[in-house]
Amino acid sequence: MLRPRMEDRAPVSITARVYALYGLSGLVSLGYQVAWFRIYVDQFGATNLTFALVLCNFIGGLGAGALASRPLSGWLARRLALSDPLRVYGVVEILVGLTALLALLGRLIPADAFGPFPYVLDDGIYVQAAVYRATRLAVTIACVFVPCFLMGVTFPLLCDAFRHDARFPSRLYAWNTLGACSGVLLCQFVLLLVVGHDLTLVTMAALNVLLGAFFVATGGAPAPAERAGAGEPAPVPGAAGERLPTLLVCAIVSGLLAGALEGDMFRRLKFFGYATPAAMSFASFWAILGIFLASWTVSAAHALRLVHVKIAYAAALAIYASVVHFAHPLHTWVLSLVSEGPPRFQFMFPTSASEIFLYVGIFIFPAFYLIALLLPYVCNRVQAGRRHLGIAYGANTLAFCIGVFAFSWVAPAVSVFYSMKLVMVVLGVGVGLLFLVSETRRLEPWKPATAAVLLLAGCALTPAAFDASYMSPGFRKQAAQLQVRGVRSNGAATTYVVRLPRPRGHELLFFDNVSLSNTSMANQRYMRLMAHFPLLAQSEPRSALLICFGVGNTASAIADHEVLERIDVADVNDNVLRTAPEFARTTRDVHLDPRVRMLHDDGRNFLNLTDQRYDLITSEPPPPLYDGVHRLYSREYYETALERLTEDGMMSQWVPIWQLPPEAGELIIATFVSVFPHTLIFTGMSDNLVILGSRKEIDLARVEEQIRARPRVAADLRRMGMGSPVSLFARVMQGDRQLRRTYGGGRVISDQLNQMVNLYTDPTPGAAAAVAYDPEQMLADVGAGRLAVAGELRRVVRDRKLLLEHVPDFPRYSLGSPASSPRGRRRP
Repeated sequence: MLRPRMEDRAPVSITARVYALYGLSGLVSLGYQVAWFRIYVDQFGATNLTFALVLCNFIGGLGAGALASRPLSGWLARRLALSDPLRVYGVVEILVGLTALLALLGRLIPADAFGPFPYVLDDGIYVQAAVYRATRLAVTIACVFVPCFLMGVTFPLLCDAFRHDARFPSRLYAWNTLGACSGVLLCQFVLLLVVGHDLTLVTMAALNVLLGAFFVATGGAPAPAERAGAGEPAPVPGAAGERLPTLLVCAIVSGLLAGALEGDMFRRLKFFGYATPAAMSFASFWAILGIFLASWTVSAAHALRLVHVKIAYAAALAIYASVVHFAHPLHTWVLSLVSEGPPRFQFMFPTSASEIFLYVGIFIFPAFYLIALLLPYVCNRVQAGRRHLGIAYGANTLAFCIGVFAFSWVAPAVSVFYSMKLVMVVLGVGVGLLFLVSETRRLEPWKPATAAVLLLAGCALTPAAFDASYMSPGFRKQAAQLQVRGVRSNGAATTYVVRLPRPRGHELLFFDNVSLSNTSMANQRYMRLMAHFPLLAQSEPRSALLICFGVGNTASAIADHEVLERIDVADVNDNVLRTAPEFARTTRDVHLDPRVRMLHDDGRNFLNLTDQRYDLITSEPPPPLYDGVHRLYSREYYETALERLTEDGMMSQWVPIWQLPPEAGELIIATFVSVFPHTLIFTGMSDNLVILGSRKEIDLARVEEQIRARPRVAADLRRMGMGSPVSLFARVMQGDRQLRRTYGGGRVISDQLNQMVNLYTDPTPGAAAAVAYDPEQMLADVGAGRLAVAGELRRVVRDRKLLLEHVPDFPRYSLGSPASSPRGRRRP
């Protein structure tokens, strides 16, 4: 047997080393992306602009870096006197790691650098001032675009170092995406939960620097003669210079369709209720896994030709159209596979990690795998033609950026229904163009021109109106009886108002496919009590801040307190504020109240910017299990709110206990109790609880006194079935001492560690969290003996029948023995 010579084995060893370490580079790049999304939300708020800036700078930086790869790597080689391309690659990786750390320096900019109110009035709503937005843009470009630009340099640089290997690009891309695929799981389910996003970023940067240092120290690229192709076959016909325009068109089509598909997939998953952090992570996992396996397929399938990729694209279009058409039945089928039995009622959140993993995988992987075949094929053909990959790979990445942005922000800004229809037009036109081009014939200009005209026609002719066929089966059944109005869209969501038929007759505010607020009496009750209870507990409140407007129930209740002089309302979605007139009959035109100042911003970001002090801060964000909402239930958020309260001020926080698994409910309450010196929790409506916090003891005697002094508020309480203070006080479930005894000293939610990311709900009655109820302990904790109605209150809360007469919606699961309730047990 002939043994290979050492000089023949060395390149194999070098190539394997490059593959493996470029896989590590892929893991690091995904770690950066995950960390950046969280870091910039902390710095600038969870606004459309924040997400758009990070996304576009990340993908756009990669594309721009790829286009500049050849001149930049050549300049570095000359400046540093490096003849080995792998050493140049090492320098670039070191620069990536160092510039990625710039994200942490953005916090050095003082929150009040632009004054305590960097907003300007725009059509009745205060929006962020242009200089503030420009600064955010500059900071994000410096901290995200620059390292991503350097990342984009690396792939063409490495392919050029091994230009003698025609299949090197697809193999390298496969290893890189395998690392990125692993990085999604490592960051989302390990690092973010153990060290948080700041240390995740630092860890990734350290790995980047070490990886780069290794290549700078070792080098080992093939000799220049070998890179030039000595001893290799002649360039592949069809990949030479005269065929490059066809390959560039293919690269652009691949990027545009992959970006459009990814943007639409993420948007549809949220539309169908998969708006949790785990769902978004699994979506990234399946998309990147598809890219990895597509690259591996292209590398392994020597007989693969463009005609096969064309067929794969046609199949991808058919598969994706089928999946989205049967999205709701598919969801039911997945639930039947992962659940022991059918759910007792339709829930708004995924119920397990297995449900998310399977549904998202079916939704994303098949179509994305087939779409992802084209780029590695194009890269291999360009490489075989002895061409630098910078232009082809850069054009593909920039086209991907355009596709993602178009279907993450631009098309949904028209309407989510428009976006979900238009993407099928774009996919169809792209597949049609791909079938027209050929590697064996010169590209005729009329072909891409025709595709561009068809795209423009599709954009103009695609319907944008509300379309009930995209809604859940239950909605579609009664669509003819529903009145839909006030449709508005932006990059975040399409909002619209739905009026239910009589006898219910109330109105709901929808965000895409989910209603998060409505004007029913039940919802009015808990939303209005979030304002009435804490404001009645103060003698002379003067100012209030409402975070998240909804339909305006809470804002209307705040306005009922005529002693208030200023009411600020902050909402991250400007269309919610602009929809306020639709609910004027219920809210009594609160949006026209001269005391009300509406601000389009993340409420938490506004708290960080303002120097105002409030007598009430009330927070009613989307459900806690939604992606990113944990920031409005975190310890840092409550600490900021406490700093912005006056000495007698209070904060009220919505706790939708019915939506939460026991651990999540405990985390929320424990976090709130850990920050506020005095707390109290009561039922607003059934299992929609409200927790109050303040610096001073919450005095129910003052509430009793102020009800008599504020006739407008007293009338509103009577309208909601609380004609006497007893009916209000009987809603209290736990006072401060019991809350601290039950929840004090436990784990809390932090900005860095989203402890709720892997928690799921069980959609069966009785499976959600519950707060124990001990009437004797409650009476003692709230000082009921000081009340004028003390005797009657004591009699009511001790008798279950009387309690339910005064509070018909009292949480039934809390009326059992406190000792038997998991949440009522004392911590060891």
